[in-house]
Amino acid sequence: MALKMQGEKIFYDCFICRRPFQFGPHIYNGRHISAWSVEICDRCLGANWDGFVLEAHPRLQTHLIEKGVPIKLNAKGWLDIPA
Repeated sequence: MALKMQGEKIFYDCFICRRPFQFGPHIYNGRHISAWSVEICDRCLGANWDGFVLEAHPRLQTHLIEKGVPIKLNAKGWLDIPA
C-alpha cells in the first residue's frame, strides 16, 4: 500500500493496476477491501464487477495466499469482490 499526500489530497496505488487514485478527503475513487488488505481503484473494480479471474491477476492470488485469505470462486470460476 503506497500512501501519497498532495496538499490535503490522499492517494493510494491500486493493488491491481498500480496506478494512484484519490482516496479522501471527500473524493473516493476506489475502495479498501479489508478482507483482502488491499486498495483497488474504481476502474479496476468496474472492469471486474463480476469477479476477478485469478489467472489474469497472479499478484492478487499470491497476496491472498500469503495473507491466508480463503479463495472461494464463484460459478464462473472467478473470485467475487467482498462487499
